[in-house]
Amino acid sequence: MSSDPATLRPVAEGAEERPPFPPALMERVGFLLTMVKGGAEAICMARLAPLGLHVRQFGLLTVLATEGPRSQQDLVEWTRLDRTTMVALVDSLEEHGLVRRERNPDDRRAYLLQLTPEGKRLQVQARKVMLGAEEELLGSLTPSERDLLRELLAKVAADIGRPPPEARAV
Repeated sequence: MSSDPATLRPVAEGAEERPPFPPALMERVGFLLTMVKGGAEAICMARLAPLGLHVRQFGLLTVLATEGPRSQQDLVEWTRLDRTTMVALVDSLEEHGLVRRERNPDDRRAYLLQLTPEGKRLQVQARKVMLGAEEELLGSLTPSERDLLRELLAKVAADIGRPPPEARAV
């Protein structure tokens, strides 16, 4: 059996297999990113389901675990989620006893979100689960290819949402 580089699927000798996606779309970065996002989300959701977590909830728990208490506004800016989605996620995490809102000592009108002990425990458990999901997602890549993929995706992600170059120069 060989591997067809256009489809990345094994092809039995003499067999003609239809590619998983139209070849013309396999040339489009946006299409490939969309397919990878969908697949990654499905894998991660399946892995997190036994813990009762959504991928976005895991993301917020991880930011709070690694960056410390943050305001909802900070989280909106960092994660690029809309405010309505953020409120729903935080409310859900709070209802499950994973985060709590505390007054911001620097601004008594604002609140900071902080992990509870249960939130910390679940985040550590979910992190291990997500490492397995990442292994499943990237299993066909070598360690150096994984590093390169992370580097390139981080570069593209950092540019998303920035103003156009001509607006930045002003």
